Amino acid sequence: MGENMRFRDILVMCLRNLTKRKARTFLTVSGVIIGTCAIIVMISLGVGMTESMDQMISQWADLTLINVYNYGGVQANGEEVPDLDDKVLEQIAQLDHVKSVTPFYTNLSSGQQIAVYSEDYIFQGPIVGVNMEALEDFGYELEEGRYFNRGDGETTIIMGQNAVANLYNYVEEEYEWTETDENNNPIDPLIDIFEDEIKIIPMTRSADSWEPDYDALQSASSVNKAYEEEANVIGRIKGNYRDYYTMSGIFMDIDYINELIRAYNEVNDEEYQMEEITSGYTDVRVRVDDMEYLDEVETAIQEMGYNTYSDNQSRENMMQQTRMIQMVLGALAAVSLFVAALNITNTMIMSIIERTREIGIMKVLGCDVSKIRLIFLSEAGAIGFIGGVLGVVVSYIVSFVLNKFLSSSLMSALGGMGMEGNISVIKPELILLGLVFATLVGLISGFYPANRTVKISALEAIKHD
Repeated sequence: MGENMRFRDILVMCLRNLTKRKARTFLTVSGVIIGTCAIIVMISLGVGMTESMDQMISQWADLTLINVYNYGGVQANGEEVPDLDDKVLEQIAQLDHVKSVTPFYTNLSSGQQIAVYSEDYIFQGPIVGVNMEALEDFGYELEEGRYFNRGDGETTIIMGQNAVANLYNYVEEEYEWTETDENNNPIDPLIDIFEDEIKIIPMTRSADSWEPDYDALQSASSVNKAYEEEANVIGRIKGNYRDYYTMSGIFMDIDYINELIRAYNEVNDEEYQMEEITSGYTDVRVRVDDMEYLDEVETAIQEMGYNTYSDNQSRENMMQQTRMIQMVLGALAAVSLFVAALNITNTMIMSIIERTREIGIMKVLGCDVSKIRLIFLSEAGAIGFIGGVLGVVVSYIVSFVLNKFLSSSLMSALGGMGMEGNISVIKPELILLGLVFATLVGLISGFYPANRTVKISALEAIKHD
């Protein structure tokens, strides 16, 4: 009998024994259903919070951006940290998962040191010195126009989305604002940045004052006019509030910025001079290809001796809180599955006691004790697996109800005030985890009762009533 008993025979016998005592099996399986459902739903709540938090953070933070600074100091090898020059930028660009690198110079303002103007109006906003060829790879989106192409010339400009909405009428000496629509696009702007003539000129300071001398712009004989150049505006960036400069900035090539600084210094007295970019950049921005690698890239840059900043630390702090909540929820769910495991053990022990005579007969007929053990172990595993399958089905129902009717209130209760999206997210791997875990719980719970069958004496078992 032992040699001829196949796995199919064991499976049939297992299912027959489970269906013979329907009420007991139902109650035991119910415990596994509750435990599996609790674990899947509790973990899904944590997954939902994590995804909603990532979505919320991405609205106000850029999780693929690293700011790099050089505050001096020494490297790990004792050598002085090199200046953040083009050579270092090339080294950073060679790091794995770095998508783009550009210097970011913001010490100039239109209407102050430099005037970007058209007719009677001066643009009011920061002038941003960057590597113009890097803007497309850097993730900036265009509202209109195009990106920089080689051959466009050094005076090429890309405007921030609503830079044209904030203008200063230097003739009437008053600020003028242009109304914008719901997408921050100017309505009836005073200047057409693609059609009107726009010029760039260094400003001079009024006598005994730090205020710009706007009269110099109206005089054809002013010293400023010798440095005036016509701008080539090729695009307008789609703004976002994560980056202030995309809203009102005026983007120019970093090398041309240095020329503008020299021109400004030549038309102004020594007390108003600006420092040229000669010993490396003070601010560099690095774009990684995926936020998963941001920490890896940031660490590599720090090991080069440079200071960095990213929004990843804020995200990590929030994620730590989320993980703590997940652990608490998971621990609570594990309690219910532990109770289910005890029920399986109890059920199998009761089953062995009731079937002692049957066990004895199988041993007398020559059935291998390992096959007898396997029969009872299979019953315990089947209880776990069936409970796991039904638990997954119930989990989907519970998840749907939570997302449909209780998502916002539960998100707030779990510390996710302001987050949006589904509170419960069940991923395929979570389903697999639930099924495997429930089956393992059944097998582990049935291991001790199944081993008891080996120790039962065949003769004593036959005599058992």
